[in-house]
Amino acid sequence: MTTAQQSHVQYITEECAQFHAKHNMPDHFPPSLNPETDGELICQMNSRCISYYYTTKVFIKRQPHADEMGMDGYGKPVVIPYIADRIRNEAAALRFIAAHTSIPVPRLLGLDEEHGLVFLKTSFVDRGVTLDSLDAATRPAATAAVERQLQEDILPQLRGLRRNFMGSADPQLPVIPPHRLWRFKESRVWPALPCATDEYVFCHTDLNAANIFVDPTTYKIVSIIDWETAGFFPPEWERPYWTARDHCERSQITEAAKAEELALFEVENY
Repeated sequence: MTTAQQSHVQYITEECAQFHAKHNMPDHFPPSLNPETDGELICQMNSRCISYYYTTKVFIKRQPHADEMGMDGYGKPVVIPYIADRIRNEAAALRFIAAHTSIPVPRLLGLDEEHGLVFLKTSFVDRGVTLDSLDAATRPAATAAVERQLQEDILPQLRGLRRNFMGSADPQLPVIPPHRLWRFKESRVWPALPCATDEYVFCHTDLNAANIFVDPTTYKIVSIIDWETAGFFPPEWERPYWTARDHCERSQITEAAKAEELALFEVENY
């Protein structure tokens, strides 16, 4: 294992440990793992919203079970908006991007159901580190390098993928707009808003620093993850989240975008 790989595994292990310290939730619905093809479990994070499993070979994301989501403060069942379809949408996006671009993404290994829950399995990103994990001294140079690669290569490739209606790479799936547009317990059915020309382009919609893996020395982008809300949308919907240095700056980008994007659906801002 290279130094970068060791650093990445250590980072994930520490993230899991910190998560468990705050959210100690038992896992009653683990995925079936084959040690030969899936490797050994490194760590996992289970929450009411979603569960993640990291092994030496694969990454697995699963939908939460109703028993895990529990009740909200009003005694009503917790609803995680569009969660099963978001996972299915990510699988469709990974398949689509791999087939039509040279953008580095995890390899899709499976989309399955166990215990009545949707599981997504991809290759484990075993090289590079997330942009947000770099220290303060190197972060500005790394962000500038990422900006160049996005503007010169990755975004042009995404914008070259065009369609005349909104939504998933798989037209059979419902339209799932960016997370910033829906509320807690959202169940709205969003329209595809067809147009006469192919003015919608493929967008990731959440290109934040935690979703971009870079080589820690050269800052070359080695993988982009978390395509749950990717799809065909107006090109300006690819907001520059990678430039946000903290949660406050990310929130500012979100708030600046929300009213304009909701207006397209004729929905008032909230």
